[in-house]
Amino acid sequence: MISVRDAIEITLANTPRQKTIETEFTRCIGAVLAEDIVSDIDMPPFDRSMMDGYALASDDALLGAARLQVVGFIPAGSYPKFKLQPGQAAKIMTGAPLPEGADAVREVEKVRLHDQGRVVEILEPVKPGLNVVPRGAEVQAGEPVLAAGTYIQAPIIGLLAATGKVNVKIYRPPNIAILATGDELVDPHIKPMPGQIRNSNSFQLQALCTRLGLNSTILGVAKDDKNALRFQVVQGLKYDVLLMTGGVSMGDLDLVQDVLKDLGVKLFYQKVAIKPGKPTVFGKIGERLVFALPGNPVSSATVFEVIVRPALRKMMGYPVYQNPQVTAILTEYFANKSQRENYHPSVCWYEDGQFFCRPLETRGSGDIASFARSNAYLICPIDRTEMFENERVQVLLREDFYLT
Repeated sequence: MISVRDAIEITLANTPRQKTIETEFTRCIGAVLAEDIVSDIDMPPFDRSMMDGYALASDDALLGAARLQVVGFIPAGSYPKFKLQPGQAAKIMTGAPLPEGADAVREVEKVRLHDQGRVVEILEPVKPGLNVVPRGAEVQAGEPVLAAGTYIQAPIIGLLAATGKVNVKIYRPPNIAILATGDELVDPHIKPMPGQIRNSNSFQLQALCTRLGLNSTILGVAKDDKNALRFQVVQGLKYDVLLMTGGVSMGDLDLVQDVLKDLGVKLFYQKVAIKPGKPTVFGKIGERLVFALPGNPVSSATVFEVIVRPALRKMMGYPVYQNPQVTAILTEYFANKSQRENYHPSVCWYEDGQFFCRPLETRGSGDIASFARSNAYLICPIDRTEMFENERVQVLLREDFYLT
């Protein structure tokens, strides 16, 4: 049995990054950039008005109380073909380029119009650069704007559009196969008979993959028969990653490890000192990864968060592999009798400048009802048997934390 840290390090050391592909920028939301991006233009590409108002030379109104002749109108999307002379101004809209001879904009709320709008009175002093974004103030042509490894979210799509980068290189997201094992499993739409349970693992794992932006295929349920299991594992090994659940303990019908070995999968570890999730298997064949997770739903989800998610994030090109850990104040006593590093389902929240963590009462690694109320894990080190109220503890945040 190896430590959690060793399991993570071994897994990451044997996890390859995906190859890169080029795709249209609008289709890469949720992926990770595989190239640095530089701007091909200055942004803004001209001196831009920040307000609806009047463009003018600040020298004409340094002290305010100036009357200027209005000689033009500049809407956004047009470029002025005239030059302001001393004593002149031009009506201008937000986002429009300043005309030559102007270096400031006085907003409409601080002017008064005369002679049917042909003369504008500036009511307050004007300084150079007032309400103007100079050309190149945001980004200059040739300047790096995005680095490889950047997660592509909505503002990144906007920046790619602004820099004219319509085709970008990304890391190809791995495709995932999910295979549950066990004669006792039935599909969710079936009411279980005595001795049966519904297959929740496959759908929970698929949801976790979906939240990562990955496509996954549920291969169904493999029965506790070596030949049947072998057939379905062969199908799963056609994918970049095969996630299996069940059949990895020490029982007579726990056949997964034997089948994986028979098919040439190199196994790196088969037990991890983690609670829940000790019977966890990680292997590799070629560039394909195989994770055989415990059959209990809390165990499989926990091992996914602690070990599998970092590997998938590395494959996807992320520079950071794990979810954030924070220091929180424990709100009640917690006992760890497992002699393993314990990742206990908990509720974490942020209040008055600090995190708090309340461990949930649970009836074991099959208690998915309790687990569904959690948004984080209290991490109890392997050498701790007790943790006390008001103690500062380490907490692993799940993605759910940011939505609860």
